[in-house]
Amino acid sequence: MKELDYFFPKTLEEALQIKNDLKGSIKVIAGGTDLVVHLKQDQVNEDKLLDVSRLEELKGVVDKGDTIYIGAGTTHTEILENTLIKDSVPILFDAIKSIGSPQIRNIGTIGGNIANASPAGDSIPALFVLLSKLHVKSVEGSREIPIEDFFLGPGKTALKENEIIMGVEFEKMKDNDIGFFRKVGQRKGTAISVVNAAVRLTKDSIPNKFSKAYVALGAVAPTVVRAKIVENALTSEILDSLDKIMYIARLVYREVSPITDVRGSLEYRRDVSINIVYEGIADLFLKGFRR
Repeated sequence: MKELDYFFPKTLEEALQIKNDLKGSIKVIAGGTDLVVHLKQDQVNEDKLLDVSRLEELKGVVDKGDTIYIGAGTTHTEILENTLIKDSVPILFDAIKSIGSPQIRNIGTIGGNIANASPAGDSIPALFVLLSKLHVKSVEGSREIPIEDFFLGPGKTALKENEIIMGVEFEKMKDNDIGFFRKVGQRKGTAISVVNAAVRLTKDSIPNKFSKAYVALGAVAPTVVRAKIVENALTSEILDSLDKIMYIARLVYREVSPITDVRGSLEYRRDVSINIVYEGIADLFLKGFRR
């Protein structure tokens, strides 16, 4: 691993100034669960690290009424221990619970999981269906980026070189919202997802019908994707049979463009994408579409 200059700012203002002065040559680190691996594999171009792990402005879970804000430096364990997340956004709770091992969750942060920009990042599909927006900041000011506009490709984001992710804000699930997060890996324990998916459905007044649908899949394209064809079918059909659910799930095939790698073939990923959506919605159907 190459030698690196290490910066440990005491304040957010200092961190933003360092990021601005050294933009293009410095990488932000918090938990480092992904970044350290990339450093050891010589996959990081920057030769300086900016440690933001002690900045209180990047930590915490905040109830903002209809939305929830999570600071980028909040660890996965801290998120799981907050009852607001389990009660208000169980989809995100289940997604974060599936990340790594307890040791990784104790150190890794939600901001790091987002900034890593892996197509297989487990928190990302859940954040997609919750219509999340990222809060980012630089010495020039603050801005918000819808999460669907943030990812440009594997490891690539819309974050400017002098910006830091401050946190992520998303909608709470309402009383008539149901959904799920599921993933398939090569083993039951700590595993990178072969395919992961999140679905959020808003129940209509008509039984077995939905007024809104959000479906996101990971590890099936260069970035996490919204399955818009499937979403449209879910809101136009009455889901009154498993056959109908399978018909809709098969539409996933038209929306994914996976690759073959060491974790799975293109064909396998396509089949898993269909099955993971079908099984999740079928499970909700068999429970009477109750939360």
